[in-house]
Amino acid sequence: MTQPPSVTARALHWALGPVSAIRLESFRWTTTLVLLIYTLTWSLEASEWLTPVGYHVSAAASRGLQLPIPLLGRGSLVAFLLIYVGSMVGILLDLRPRLCSYVVFMGLLYVTLADRLSAFSMNKLALVAYLVLLLAPWPATGSAGRDAPDVPDAPDSSQDQEHPQLRSAWPLRILQATVLLQYVGAGVCKLRGNWLTNPQVLWLQAQDVYMTKFAAWMVREVPVWGWTVLQHGALAFELLAPLLLCVRRLRPLGFAWGLAMHVGIALMMHRVGLFSLSVVAYYVLFVDEAHLFGLRERLRAG
Repeated sequence: MTQPPSVTARALHWALGPVSAIRLESFRWTTTLVLLIYTLTWSLEASEWLTPVGYHVSAAASRGLQLPIPLLGRGSLVAFLLIYVGSMVGILLDLRPRLCSYVVFMGLLYVTLADRLSAFSMNKLALVAYLVLLLAPWPATGSAGRDAPDVPDAPDSSQDQEHPQLRSAWPLRILQATVLLQYVGAGVCKLRGNWLTNPQVLWLQAQDVYMTKFAAWMVREVPVWGWTVLQHGALAFELLAPLLLCVRRLRPLGFAWGLAMHVGIALMMHRVGLFSLSVVAYYVLFVDEAHLFGLRERLRAG
């Protein structure tokens, strides 16, 4: 009689054992799509960001925070954007995606360092995501799940009748932990602030510099107690995100709750919706592999 795997063996397999590559490949696609949308948005002012035309704090004036990165000329800016954006399109079309990922990472690194003090959070998070994707081991061919311990996230060979590609689980776990830490960290910061003691925090924040026309309409029409409900709902989601996204039965609720929160942020805060979209791109890392396999097959058939 075969003994069940120990807790240690199950934990090691969950963290390091082979898993299907489909979640990581799907994430590469979603995060690249978001980065492309974000890049096309700021590229309208690319000369302000990447050429001497814009204002750039010197390394001396910034006390070392801004590195002395050489800026581009007008012609080289066009060439840079064509290569940078074209590499993202290559990833989306599955044209040498690994090579294109290296190009996108280097381009993203340059864009971020060219004006480090003004770089948006999306730049830095995308750098982490691409670094993990590039450091991930090459996929190997094999049967998923036949000899693996019976753990909740172990891939099922019935999900793909062909031998699926396998990866060590650590890149997937790091990326999953990245978004969960963002949520929990934001929730803890709110707890240390006055989100529990002041019922008008969200109402006041909606009237800040990022205020949109939709936010202005909500400020006029939604009573203060309604804002308090939204405020506590956002705080609860951030603190409960590990349970809502990691427990399989709770994931539909977690996806719906998180999407509703991020749609609200996008509608009420100008351009911050791009950051919300980048966070939502991580949700594919928690989608059941069977659903991703099914979606992939339907796309191929279509």
